[in-house]
Amino acid sequence: MINENIKDTCVLIKESDGILIGAGAGLTAAAGLNYSDREAFARVFPAWKRRGFLRQYDLVGYRNWTPLEMWGYWATQLNYVYYSQSTNPLYQKLRSLIGDRNCFVMTSNVDELFHKNGFDTQRIYSPQGSYGKIQCTIPCCQQAWDMKPFFDRLNNALDPVEQIIVDEAAVPVCPNCGGTMFPNVRVDGSMVDGHFAPQRERLLRWLEDMNGKKLLLLDLGSGYNTPAVIRLPMERITDSFANSALIRVNMEHADVPRQIAHKSICIKGDISEFIEQTSQGGT
Repeated sequence: MINENIKDTCVLIKESDGILIGAGAGLTAAAGLNYSDREAFARVFPAWKRRGFLRQYDLVGYRNWTPLEMWGYWATQLNYVYYSQSTNPLYQKLRSLIGDRNCFVMTSNVDELFHKNGFDTQRIYSPQGSYGKIQCTIPCCQQAWDMKPFFDRLNNALDPVEQIIVDEAAVPVCPNCGGTMFPNVRVDGSMVDGHFAPQRERLLRWLEDMNGKKLLLLDLGSGYNTPAVIRLPMERITDSFANSALIRVNMEHADVPRQIAHKSICIKGDISEFIEQTSQGGT
């Protein structure tokens, strides 16, 4: 049960010198954007449901479509998970829970909900990219452009019934080479990620400063789809920092390796419930 661990969680938060939040897809799902939610998919992507798809995850890495179909889906997707999202109640509660404590965020999510909900943008590392940027598919250069003007053209050319683009001129074309483009998110080795390097450098410097101090790692919803991005680094940091503790909250995979079990709290349960109960725990 979650509430059995709340007291210990509150104590660890209160006594920590720094908190590293490691956020996976489970956090965004708990916040209401669940890529496995069939009901939400049917509501937001009705044309794609008619084409035989059942959830957003079915289209991750999908290749068998025309540019007009692909960008019709992406225009709808970007509007749903990025441009229509501003403040989110769960992220707001997490922000209030952390308060003014020394905190850094490492997330595999590309929706920028941490940025939009009051977390210090200079203390967020998002190695999987951002829906707010677009790049050359090849890529021909290491440039990532602002997605908004491309999205606006797509959205203006979107057939709302069929959810495809009806004007080929609206399809994004690389400003540098004239080739195809794709959102600046990691689906393979072609992602342009040089502009995320400063985020990583700031995280590494922050961790260096935390050496010898009380470090709390708060792992929210990192699973096994891309374990090398959040889950495994959180375990390695916990193992290598002597004065550290890990709290892992996950609906399915709350386990930790044996060597860090003595300094971990494993909570198999709903992240929103965990944040709500912890917020009410006197921290």
